Amino acid sequence: MAAAVPTEATPLAKNGGDSSNNAATPSSCPVVGGLDPAAVPLPVAILLPAGFFLWGLVTWLRLLSKMTDGQEQVYHGIYMSLFAYPLGLAIPHARIKKAMSLAHGVSLLQGVTLIACGLAWHSTFGFDDGTPVSVWAKYLNVYGMWGNTVGILWSAMAGATDLMYTSKDTVACRAPRWVENVEHVVLKSQGLCNIIA
Repeated sequence: MAAAVPTEATPLAKNGGDSSNNAATPSSCPVVGGLDPAAVPLPVAILLPAGFFLWGLVTWLRLLSKMTDGQEQVYHGIYMSLFAYPLGLAIPHARIKKAMSLAHGVSLLQGVTLIACGLAWHSTFGFDDGTPVSVWAKYLNVYGMWGNTVGILWSAMAGATDLMYTSKDTVACRAPRWVENVEHVVLKSQGLCNIIA
């Protein structure tokens, strides 16, 4: 009788949440069912979001001196929302597809939140442009939003599951400890930054 091949929807053995019995290197994780034939090729799925991210980063650096603190958050909100669209192309290629779908949606929602914060930054929140409090709060807010997207994206691509509760108990292969540690640092620090901001 053939053993069942684990899939993303196969629950892990109940061992009190300890993943040590299920630890596997990325190369030993089975590929189940192959890739969806409708998926875009992997180079396109990676290069399109990466290229868009780099283009937005260079544009932000060029416009940085011309924007107020509020305008900068609006820019990051639009940038993050637009960055979310090509992330959807990477869903079939991710190690944790649910987490990639989450990164896609969260990036859109947080982009809208940054736009709203930026529009209300000076008039409603009362921050004076360029003051140390405004600058620190702006960067904490922007890091918090981008950190959440990057942390979830890291989890989806690298297979880190410790903080991915949508897929924690359904992923057959676990990432190495250092991958999980990166996930912890990024996602926990971004949450703290959002609370402070």
